[in-house]
Amino acid sequence: MKGFLRYFSIIMCLAILIGAFTACSGNQNSSEVSQSQGQANNQPSQNDSNQNTKDTQDSGDSNEPVKIIIWGGVPEENGPSALVEEFNKTHEGIVAEYVRFVNDETGNTKLDTALLSGEQIDVYFTYSIPIMTKRIEGGMAEDLSNFDADTFVKENIGEEGVFKYDNKYYSIPTAKEPYYIMLNKAIFDELGIDIPTEWTVDEYREICKKLVDESGDKKRYAIHGYLDLPRMVLGDNYWYKADAQESNFDDPIFAQSYQLYHDMMYEDGSAFPYTEVLARKMEAYAQDLFLTEEVAMMLSAPWHLRYVRDTESYPHDWVATFAPLPVLEKGKEYYNLGTLNNWIMMNSKSEHKEAAWEFIKYWLTDGSKFLLAGGKVPVWKDVDLDEVTEGLLGDNAEALFDVEAFKRVALDPNLKYILDTETVAAPEIDQIIKEESDKMYL
Repeated sequence: MKGFLRYFSIIMCLAILIGAFTACSGNQNSSEVSQSQGQANNQPSQNDSNQNTKDTQDSGDSNEPVKIIIWGGVPEENGPSALVEEFNKTHEGIVAEYVRFVNDETGNTKLDTALLSGEQIDVYFTYSIPIMTKRIEGGMAEDLSNFDADTFVKENIGEEGVFKYDNKYYSIPTAKEPYYIMLNKAIFDELGIDIPTEWTVDEYREICKKLVDESGDKKRYAIHGYLDLPRMVLGDNYWYKADAQESNFDDPIFAQSYQLYHDMMYEDGSAFPYTEVLARKMEAYAQDLFLTEEVAMMLSAPWHLRYVRDTESYPHDWVATFAPLPVLEKGKEYYNLGTLNNWIMMNSKSEHKEAAWEFIKYWLTDGSKFLLAGGKVPVWKDVDLDEVTEGLLGDNAEALFDVEAFKRVALDPNLKYILDTETVAAPEIDQIIKEESDKMYL
């Protein structure tokens, strides 16, 4: 009942919020609203941006190398350091420097503060649509049309699944992030449970009950991670009804999904407690739970692979295997929870935009191989899939991973990725969901 009542609180909050935003926008569509918001925040026009680029090129000592600063969420040792080193070797006249920020609420606030304060940041990464929308509308992002990004994206990535704001590229995704379930194969083998190659949500819940172990000093839970059924069923723009004038949270699939997660925590005792998730700051970086066997499974994406490979920090002698996301009904088509992600963006206030654009292109193409060790699946069309698998799983792959299961599940070419195009009140909605979820599950 507690989860049910909190769910209706979410519906009311979001209905009021979207109603207020759409009322303020009158008859404008979402693109027009976005455009006016950008102008209100002194977002540079294309002509201004071109002039800024020209001014930068014409100023300064031409014999001095241009220094550019890049902020990203991937640890330096997991690819960026090697990428930057190679870029600096192959791009005379440009010196790139990488600064790592932690991709959580604190880290993103730190990045926003630095952008707004005028600290030198030429290129930076964003990892969610709501945060990206806020940065674009706040005038922190360069319109990449000034560098013919449309042609670059079409030739090197393909346009399907690539986010545009106001029909323009302010960002380019650098990685595919499919979602799947990563499992401790030893636990499944010990319990005689077959590794699922397909499964329903009901089957998933029953298996989770079997994976719980309370016999030792510390309880082992079955799973960490919220299975976002509304996302899988409704797909793109799932927060909104078709015209984006109303929230979509009255769709029954939202209540079903919230209730499932609630019941798996409080009735089954199989889902890792939300109280612990918050207390231990496990919202994004939950690999510790899986690799120390506090959970038998976790909702996962390729960037988690780097932690499995790090046997010095996480010593273990068992194999990680992979299963697709559970679905409501077998035989029906569902969206994967993943997207083209890890968006690279240019600061609109950068004084070195041409150099920044050269770096962006390099990261997306030849430089993408350096990020494989960090669990980043490149979006580049010309990448070699065997090289991707080897780079993601490492030299000791067979000892740590079920390689064939990984290829089948994570690199499935038929995965249906999500592309959100509606952004009305997206940062505000995201914050309300977080606050109300905290209340619902605590």
